[in-house]
Amino acid sequence: MYLVYLVDKVILLRLLKLARYSLMGIWFLTQWQSQGKPDKIQVVELGPGRGTLLYDMLNAISSFSDCFRSICEVHLIEISSKLREIQYKKLCSSSKKFDGLNFFWHDSFNKISDKWSMIIAHEFFDALPIHLFECTSNGWREVLVDIDDTKHSLYNFRLIVASVPTKASIALTGSLAYRMFKIGDRIEISPDSMEISKQIANHIKSNGGASLIIDYGQDFIQGNTLRAIKHHEFVHPLSEPGQADLSADVNFCYLKESVTNLVEAYGPITQSKFLQSLGIKARLLMLLKSALYTNHKDLISSTERLVHPSAMGEIYKVLAFVPKGSLKVPIAFEKSNN
Repeated sequence: MYLVYLVDKVILLRLLKLARYSLMGIWFLTQWQSQGKPDKIQVVELGPGRGTLLYDMLNAISSFSDCFRSICEVHLIEISSKLREIQYKKLCSSSKKFDGLNFFWHDSFNKISDKWSMIIAHEFFDALPIHLFECTSNGWREVLVDIDDTKHSLYNFRLIVASVPTKASIALTGSLAYRMFKIGDRIEISPDSMEISKQIANHIKSNGGASLIIDYGQDFIQGNTLRAIKHHEFVHPLSEPGQADLSADVNFCYLKESVTNLVEAYGPITQSKFLQSLGIKARLLMLLKSALYTNHKDLISSTERLVHPSAMGEIYKVLAFVPKGSLKVPIAFEKSNN
């Protein structure tokens, strides 16, 4: 009985991921339509994980044959050889559904083709490196990792504040926005995030298309959000270097500022607003019709978790890039301030 319960749980989670990721595919479909239905397009995902999101997006778009036939290439930005194998199996070898598509793997975004693009970055930017700075009486100083060999040390590492300016503190903390902080405040800055968001924006500017950035974060700068997760549990970021996944909240304002002159940036809006605008409740009703009655309560509560403010609905944010001069505001972003 317990095994049946676990199988049901796995199926429910898969159904909800399918609904969530399919709605992202529908959003890109609306952009393809509003930008004139270009006949040669590509789909690009940064950090595709196990390939599930991309599979579900493509599956949703495949229901609209005119758009699906326009997709000639799919590009995956992935540096892990192990994950590439998993993605290949998911997208290319386990199903013939996408046999007509050409899949390509790259280690950086700037290697993709020059075509109208659907670009998705889901939980990608939060994994990029950050610099941490502290406001001192002598200006901004970088927070660095040092060896801690005292007998009371738990991790053999510690954070220290640099006594003199570093190249990073000189290059990254000159903005007027950083003058309002008081001594002791800390901020996180990710130059890699700025560079990649610029690459995405430049591609859209030159070739057309749209992008969605979906991640943890806020529309303002933060400090001390660095966290480490191992075996689905939080651990101290310095406790097991190389053995835990590190991430930090995304500064969406920073991403928008980096692309101001390149594209129209909309959002960020909450995941709750995004999913509800695209019809997550209608999707839930469809799932309820096809699921066992005993699973209805779990389906409803899991959907609530996706959209409720105290769960995932407010934590996740969604930012969209579209070409400058686009005639229509992207669906779900009608009331956002771009």
